[in-house]
Amino acid sequence: MMYTKVKTRKSKFRKLISAILIVAISGMVYILSMGQILTREDELKKADVIVVLLGSIPDRILQAVDLYKDGYGDKIIKVETEKIGNEVLIEKNVNVALQEEINEAIALQLGVPEEDIIILEGNAKSTQDEAVKIRDFLSSKPEISSIMLVTSKSHSFRAAAIFEKALAKLDKEVRVISYPTKYDPFDPGKWYQDRNQIEQVIFETIKLLNFYLREQFWL
Repeated sequence: MMYTKVKTRKSKFRKLISAILIVAISGMVYILSMGQILTREDELKKADVIVVLLGSIPDRILQAVDLYKDGYGDKIIKVETEKIGNEVLIEKNVNVALQEEINEAIALQLGVPEEDIIILEGNAKSTQDEAVKIRDFLSSKPEISSIMLVTSKSHSFRAAAIFEKALAKLDKEVRVISYPTKYDPFDPGKWYQDRNQIEQVIFETIKLLNFYLREQFWL
């Protein structure tokens, strides 16, 4: 009888350890795959316009220009960034190019005609702000039914989700094609080997959760 009880306890203990190991391994696999989860790269197809999101320079605009030159979009669109403290700079006669101006200068010097670069007024400070401004722009452009979204790799899944949610309120269907910049050094499969990329994954994961739990209901 005693032997049977001991054997039963050992069996339960082994099952518990096995269950813990399975959960731990599954959790580790999920964590290590976060870089790939956060990166969304759709099949490359022609879009009506190319939308370059706020953020790092020059990797995003470089990709947008490549796509434009390869015929994957007829226009490059950018929303103005938030101008915190810009009035003070003007008062002090400090002339500094804003992010959208730098992007425009890069595109122009790479051969994109000025008439094919559209900068929307916006004072945007987030991807949600950009999505709303693009939605407002598209509401008066019935001829536009698809956009190519260019951003950083780790930002691409969340950005596409935000734009799809925002554009769903239009009275027409607009297809979102996500194509993150190839000039971004982020490695979806080995992000955990680089400190900066680890920070990107942590930051983006938190913001993605925030989008699904809160921000999507405000768009």
